[in-house]
Amino acid sequence: MSVGITDLAHSIRKNTASSAAPIPLSRGQQLVAAALGHKSLASFQAAQAAELEPQDFHGLAHVVPDLDLLSARAQELGISAPGAQLRALVETAFKERLPRTRIHRSFDSLAGSFQDKMQSSVSNDNLVSSEIANANHDGIEEVYIETELEPDQADIGEPVVVSIPVQVTLGIDTERPYSGHKVSVELDVTMQRCGRRCFDELDIEVLSAALDYDWGGSDDDVPLNRSLAQALAEVLSISVADAEELVDAEPLELTGQSGDMTYGFLFDFTNYASPELATKLLKQHGSLKLEVGPSFFEGVQTPD
Repeated sequence: MSVGITDLAHSIRKNTASSAAPIPLSRGQQLVAAALGHKSLASFQAAQAAELEPQDFHGLAHVVPDLDLLSARAQELGISAPGAQLRALVETAFKERLPRTRIHRSFDSLAGSFQDKMQSSVSNDNLVSSEIANANHDGIEEVYIETELEPDQADIGEPVVVSIPVQVTLGIDTERPYSGHKVSVELDVTMQRCGRRCFDELDIEVLSAALDYDWGGSDDDVPLNRSLAQALAEVLSISVADAEELVDAEPLELTGQSGDMTYGFLFDFTNYASPELATKLLKQHGSLKLEVGPSFFEGVQTPD
């Protein structure tokens, strides 16, 4: 069943019919057009003719109403309803006529919804689940997506296709042999803007997923007689001064069930990094934990 501006305007007329200032159908159409980013119904119809707006709202995934233009257009039409009431009328119209369409108060809210969609897709993907199954873990701690989509920067009618790296961090089960706790994932994401304020659902494909056994970098060819701060600075790509904050973190030795073999060491900087440094580490690595290989401490000076 097709749904258009007139259907949404009927909802506005119905929901104001018993009020002191009912909104007729023609003005309801103008309000819906404004909410969709156009100064008039004629402007929206011209955009439809140019295939720059959806021909039919049925199946539309996301809408970000232009609340400023909505209020301005209402004033031009002599409608004295406050902004909050206008917003509620438009949102109710979509909920009644298009209950599956998600309404967002801002482009930032839409971007956050897209992030949630990507995280959910990664967490439930078969490739990712298969790699997670190869690790001894106690659940997913974090799904860190390095790239944020910017819906308001997309061109109408031009799909935005981007490959996005994702890092899945798992909790470590210290009672079982260590076998990695990070999964590196690559996504292929397509974002489609189908109107000034209208968007299709993301198309997400997991291209690859693999357990990462050494996210902190290689321990080969490290300089001798360096300090722990220098060693941490190198693998974390931060300054030595910043790394000095982290040297008191006690590393956890990662061993097998027998305890006879060391597979590596795990640092947890949660209680040691300042808020500024924690933000930097999360942005660069997606975690406040650092796993290093068994040879990490070779050549590192011990305190006197």
